Amino acid sequence: MSYREITAADIPALHPVARFSAFWHDKKGDDAVPLRADIEPTKIPAILPWLLLLEVVDKDGTEQFRYRLTGTGCREIFGIDYTGKFLGEGLTPEGTEIRRREFLRVTGSGQPIYSWSELPIAERDFMTVYRGVFPVSRNGERVDQIFLVIAQERLELPAVVHAARPHRQQGRMNIL
Repeated sequence: MSYREITAADIPALHPVARFSAFWHDKKGDDAVPLRADIEPTKIPAILPWLLLLEVVDKDGTEQFRYRLTGTGCREIFGIDYTGKFLGEGLTPEGTEIRRREFLRVTGSGQPIYSWSELPIAERDFMTVYRGVFPVSRNGERVDQIFLVIAQERLELPAVVHAARPHRQQGRMNIL
């Protein structure tokens, strides 16, 4: 399995990982990590299919990662719905170890990690993806959840255009 860490600048600006990165950094502000309550994924609907949410849980005295939500695009890429599963279920051992180390670094440092890789799923390792791992905190004291954005390398979202558009209301033309 090929895997390499990259920088945010290595990811095309219209890729879901780059778009979520900008959103995460905006919400982070001057804080070490953004609060989970400030990260409202529905504010960035085009990214929802490529988003996973993991929670840090104690399982048998060991810090583990459980998938709380899995976007529809991720389910299509993976061929499985990871919702409710723990890290490692359905992955190769090598892929599991890389992800575990990555998640532990993110929870410890509070800094996102960006990567390019082949999928660590035996029958899907022909797919190449960009990934972004973004820490958040529910209480502001420690990282206890992770947003993971993953999408095929060549995927680009439409550019966001904030142009004024006409809107008719009660016979008048308003600009929104």
